[in-house]
Amino acid sequence: MSKVSRETRKITTAEAEACAAEPIHLIGNIQPHGFQLVLDPKTLHVVQYSENIVNLLNQYTIDSLTLSTKILDTPISDWLTFSQPNLLNKLKPDRTIKLELDTHPVIASDIWECVAYMAGGWISLEFIPCSPDAYSSSILISQMNYMLETLRKAQNTKEIFDTITSQFQEHTNFDRVMLYRFLPDWSGEIVSEAVSARENQKYIHMRFPAEDIPKQARALYTLNKVRVFANIDADPSPLIPAKLPNEQYLDQSYSLLRNISDMHRIYLKNMGVKATISLSILVENKLWGLVSFHHNEPKTPPNHIVAQLKITCELFSEIISTYLMPSIKMNQITHLMTVKACIENTFHHAKMVPVSQSLFENSLRTINQLADYDYLGIVYGDNCYTLQHEEFITLEGGSIDAIAALFDGQSGTEYQSFELHSEHKPIPGLENMVGIYVMRSKIPADFYVFIGRKEVVKTIIWGGAPKTVDIVVKNNQRHLEPRSSFAFWREKVKGQCDYWTEKDTKILEYFFTNCKDYTSVKSNELLKNKLEKNAHYDCLTDLANRTYFKCFIENLNPINSFKYISLLFINLDNFKDVNDFMGHETGDRILINVAKRLKGCSRPDDLVVRLGGDEFVIVFTHDKEQELTYLAEKVVKRLGEPIFDHEHTYVITPSVGVITSDVHDIDFNEMLKRADIAMFSAKNKGKNCYHIFDSSDQDAFNKKAILTIDLRKHITNGDMEVHFQAQCDYNKNITGAEVLARWNHPKFGYISPEVFIQIAEVNNLIKPLSLKIIKKACQDFSKWQQFDLMPYFETLSINISPSLLLDPEFQKELLYVFAAFPSIKPNNIRLEITESIFMKNHDLAIENLQFLRDKGFSISLDDFGTGYSSLNYLWKLPIDEIKIDKSFISNMTQDNSLFTMVESIIELCKKLELEVVAEGVETNIEFNILKGLECDTCQGYFFSRPMPSEQFIENYISHANTTK
Repeated sequence: MSKVSRETRKITTAEAEACAAEPIHLIGNIQPHGFQLVLDPKTLHVVQYSENIVNLLNQYTIDSLTLSTKILDTPISDWLTFSQPNLLNKLKPDRTIKLELDTHPVIASDIWECVAYMAGGWISLEFIPCSPDAYSSSILISQMNYMLETLRKAQNTKEIFDTITSQFQEHTNFDRVMLYRFLPDWSGEIVSEAVSARENQKYIHMRFPAEDIPKQARALYTLNKVRVFANIDADPSPLIPAKLPNEQYLDQSYSLLRNISDMHRIYLKNMGVKATISLSILVENKLWGLVSFHHNEPKTPPNHIVAQLKITCELFSEIISTYLMPSIKMNQITHLMTVKACIENTFHHAKMVPVSQSLFENSLRTINQLADYDYLGIVYGDNCYTLQHEEFITLEGGSIDAIAALFDGQSGTEYQSFELHSEHKPIPGLENMVGIYVMRSKIPADFYVFIGRKEVVKTIIWGGAPKTVDIVVKNNQRHLEPRSSFAFWREKVKGQCDYWTEKDTKILEYFFTNCKDYTSVKSNELLKNKLEKNAHYDCLTDLANRTYFKCFIENLNPINSFKYISLLFINLDNFKDVNDFMGHETGDRILINVAKRLKGCSRPDDLVVRLGGDEFVIVFTHDKEQELTYLAEKVVKRLGEPIFDHEHTYVITPSVGVITSDVHDIDFNEMLKRADIAMFSAKNKGKNCYHIFDSSDQDAFNKKAILTIDLRKHITNGDMEVHFQAQCDYNKNITGAEVLARWNHPKFGYISPEVFIQIAEVNNLIKPLSLKIIKKACQDFSKWQQFDLMPYFETLSINISPSLLLDPEFQKELLYVFAAFPSIKPNNIRLEITESIFMKNHDLAIENLQFLRDKGFSISLDDFGTGYSSLNYLWKLPIDEIKIDKSFISNMTQDNSLFTMVESIIELCKKLELEVVAEGVETNIEFNILKGLECDTCQGYFFSRPMPSEQFIENYISHANTTK
């Protein structure tokens, strides 16, 4: 005899999944207390039958069939006669119907009951013996009416539940009838039970884990409301053949005779059950629970009894749907409507007042008087406003981050948990909240509302230890079986709150929708206020802007105690260099600092304005001119003081233009224009000063306006002249020439290049002007090449504006100009640039210069020493020559430090193999010093003034040719 041992232990996750994945019924066989015939619906011939048909028919009807009796492919008329054959055409796949039989020698109507349904396109007929103690129809109807009347008179759910189980137990004589209700996690609770006198074990109020009725079983219970199992110990009867003519297995989802799996058979046997019926209770097409009939002996219920139970159960489901659920829902709806009205009313009133912490506190307290949660919260902006256990707190940072982290990796807008701490770390400030239900808005992205609950320690009475299995060792083989014990087992559950329900979802939705609407309204109000403020104030410095400034001037009341109104138009000197070199964030911080200093310089009633960029205005009312000059001097001095920013020190000087007008004679546009003109006059005086407007400033402005208009015309007409200034080595040999533009204006005479170049830069004319000058220089240079140029003459130097080298199209246009003069090679041309190019876009400047060098051009760094470049950076730049600015050369004989600097520059350039050009050489002393320092090239009035091409040819080129 084989030895059998049993071990009970906790089920693993893999084992639980294996149990849950087991098929609910065994395909291809039926329970042996009945038999089955499957027909072709067209021919009504048998295409499949159960193996036990011969044995059962011989047992109940006749004793003349043998195993050799042909069954397959025989017409159904050989076996029975239907009272209503036309019902076969009305069969459906999701419903079984009872078919009445007429007298027949094989399958007799007085012995066999027949139920039928469509199974995947085939007619399935199932036969069960009629019960000898069958109830008459009148008795059944009477009992059903009594049950329904009792149900309708029940006063509460307990009476309803107890009525259904007691009546079913009396009606069927099963040893146990249980009403099993599913909970949200799909575990089940026995809410009512009726047992016979011989049954000692009680399961009332016991819980059974979800694994007892796994997901696929619940799905089948929803599909087919009846499951009958007459004898747990009986061996199943297979279907012959195993597959239908279409090579498919018979769909037995609606079969009353379908067999259950071995795992479920063992589960029932471990409970001491020999026969069972299960009826589904569906509420709103969802599985609400089961009525389970258990018997301690095999029991074959007649089909009409099963059908009657099914009808009664459907009526019970209808009673739950029409009586119990509406009663529960009515209470819920009443409460929900009250909470909804409270929420709507609260946020409606909240819209009338400004946003504040006290507003959120009062709103949460009002709502929670009805909602009654342990925690109620709103995350809005940088704060988390929370009511916890009637105490209001405001949380920040870490709490908000933790709530947001609940949605990590999820695209949804809501999250819920009744055991938060097992899924996430506790939320800072809300450590005792173990359950949370939160909704979020993606617009705005930082908006959340949530409800929360504290821990509820639960004591659950299970029918046996949940999540356990038996490991049975039989014949040295291990088998996994369901647990064998269903005795009381108490479990104390911690770290959880009550489950979230549909009512909680509705309340949270009301809370979320109204709160979002409220925050949207308030956000629009804030945006409107912000826009209104932005319309009149500068968002960076919080000073008045141009719009407010104009309104202020135009609405100024002339009936005042002051006589004059003055404008101080302030522009920061070289501020663009700070933005380009140190970045706009640094520039913004400096502008904020300047705004504070201007407010400090002005009086409380004065208006300080930021027009835009680095331009500011102070509106100053006064009676004496001395007050105005005092303010202007104060502004120049205060703004010129060092600014300390992030371990750097900056000195930003102002140029201030001042205009004064009689208070009775104010024209906004005219005053602003004249103040602007005065400011440019201050810049022309050397910057870091103020200038009071006078008539000569207007003349200068008018002249500049005329020059701006005429410059465009002269560029188009090609009226610009090109002059050349010789460059000589220390033996006074001419080695090259610098191209210099000259403009002889018909009205104003020769205009300084500093003037018209600046006009061209500001008015976006620098590119056409430069290309015209370069083209003229090339034309002249190509004429020179017709002469036999002196042996030392090597290069023609051409100035290039820094802005052009950062223009991606300029390089192409430059090469196009030179391509028109094939006699001029790139090595004949030296392009002169200034240090400022490296402050605007250092990497792009180097890249573009390197491109030009690769094409054969040489590069000269002009005005060296006047910008921001350091000697340490020279080796990094793609240059061939350094031009020392004339301010160093002209003063080096009087200042030893300048002499030392010139000497150092020449010495360093020699080591870096860079050529050196000294600009502005005007005396023999300067020339001899530079010669002694071995400066490569000199340029200045000592050798030659700039001159037109014809004079240059006459003085240097043709003369050199004839002297050869």
